[in-house]
Amino acid sequence: MFKLLIAEDVKLVRETLARSIDWKRLGIELVGLAKNGEEALEWLSGETPDLLLTDIGMPKGNGIELIEAFRSHKPDIRCIILSGLNEFEFARQAIKLQVLEYIMKPIDPEEIERVFVKIVAELSKERDERRGREILEQRLKDHMPNLADTLPAVEWSGSLKKKKLVEQAIQAIRANYVSKELTLSDVAQEVGLSEKYVNALVKEVTGLTISHWIVKLRMEEAQRLLKDPTFRIYEICDRIGYSDQDHFREMFKKQFGLTPTDYRNNYL
Repeated sequence: MFKLLIAEDVKLVRETLARSIDWKRLGIELVGLAKNGEEALEWLSGETPDLLLTDIGMPKGNGIELIEAFRSHKPDIRCIILSGLNEFEFARQAIKLQVLEYIMKPIDPEEIERVFVKIVAELSKERDERRGREILEQRLKDHMPNLADTLPAVEWSGSLKKKKLVEQAIQAIRANYVSKELTLSDVAQEVGLSEKYVNALVKEVTGLTISHWIVKLRMEEAQRLLKDPTFRIYEICDRIGYSDQDHFREMFKKQFGLTPTDYRNNYL
């Protein structure tokens, strides 16, 4: 459920809002009723609600000031203004603060329900997408431990379906990156998409093309193997999918700023 705080100085209106609307049915938990701005601000010391329904004209801090304070503490809070003050200046300030709705008194419970049904749907969609991103990132970390340190910096975008396809593509790369014959065509075939589309999709979601992912995985494996003196450099080159040692040396130096030999000498 999403948490809602109501700030309204008129007791009758405040109680009507609490009693006339079945908030639980809307997927909302009414966590508090504040009779003025000062009382509402006390909620900033604890868990900030997801939703704020506030009157404008209140003592000890008006609704605009209240919204500014809550937004500075929690930028993604959804704010709805309830007011009998039909003045342009308040509406202008509300728009500037990205207030979702500006509802005029006298209150209409049906109108308020319609407003909150829409808001809850939007919040639920955002929450599901956020959970989807978290699950995907965790899966990628589980499947690709060598990349665990870089994943938090990846900027995810697009639908969950896109992310699932990208996850499959990267898993295919990880399973086959040591193969000298691995190409974009192989990855595209594994995912069941065209070469152009899968490459663009991986770049859109992760910021790297498929060829960059292949190089990245190879270089990180080379970095790991170079720390083991029992492996000779030409053996490492072959193990990670390169047949040309000069090419391997160039790619490694481009990635880490050192040749494989220099890297090993510095590490050992």
